[in-house]
Amino acid sequence: MTRLVILMIAGTVLVPCGREAGAWPEMSTAGSEAMVWLSKGSPRSKPAPLKYKVVGVFQKDKQFVGGSAVADVTKQIEFEFKWPLEEGVSPKVLPNIPTKAEHYRDGSAVCPAPILKGAYEHFELKSILVMGPMFGLVGERRTPDMEEYVGGGGCKGTHPVQGQVREEQVLVTLPPEFLAGQLSKGQVFTQQDQGWTWTFTPVP
Repeated sequence: MTRLVILMIAGTVLVPCGREAGAWPEMSTAGSEAMVWLSKGSPRSKPAPLKYKVVGVFQKDKQFVGGSAVADVTKQIEFEFKWPLEEGVSPKVLPNIPTKAEHYRDGSAVCPAPILKGAYEHFELKSILVMGPMFGLVGERRTPDMEEYVGGGGCKGTHPVQGQVREEQVLVTLPPEFLAGQLSKGQVFTQQDQGWTWTFTPVP
C-alpha cells in the first residue's frame, strides 16, 4: 500500500529574506522535527490523487538586470504536482518560458541605456523541494555582459560589465484549503506573494 505523506516543518516559518527570490535559512536535519500524516485505508477506498498545474507570474516595471541597467520585466514559470503529496515524488518542472524584458534604460535616468550583449533571465526554474506546506523553487538568474556609460564622464564613454549567473530561490506556500481538506472539484486558487502571482489549477 502506497503511503501518502505530507511533511510539516515544526518551528519558525521560512521567509525569502524580504525579496521575491532569495536564499532561505538552512535547517539542521538533526535539530529540526517533523510531523507526519499518513493516509490510511484500503486501496479501494483511497481517492485518486488530484493533479494541479501551478503558474507563477512576476512583473516589475523597474527591475535591475545587471550593472546600471533596468527594464520592465515579466517572468512566468510553471510546474505540476499531485495532491496529496506522495513520499519520494517531486513536483514536475515544466519547460522554461524566457523572461520578457523591455524598455531597457539606465537606472539613474542620466545616461543612455547600457548596451546589452545578451538576454536577461530573471528566474529559470531548475528543481523543486517539498518543504512542509511550501515548495522551495531553486533556479538561476542570468544577467548579460554589457557596456554601460560612465555617468561621471558626461556619459561620453562606456566600460564593460561582466554578466553573472547565480542561484535564486523562491518559496511558494500551498493555499490553506489544501491542508484543510476543502478542495472542490475544478476549483482554482490564486494568491500573491513577494511580487509573484500564483495560480493553482486542477488538470486532467
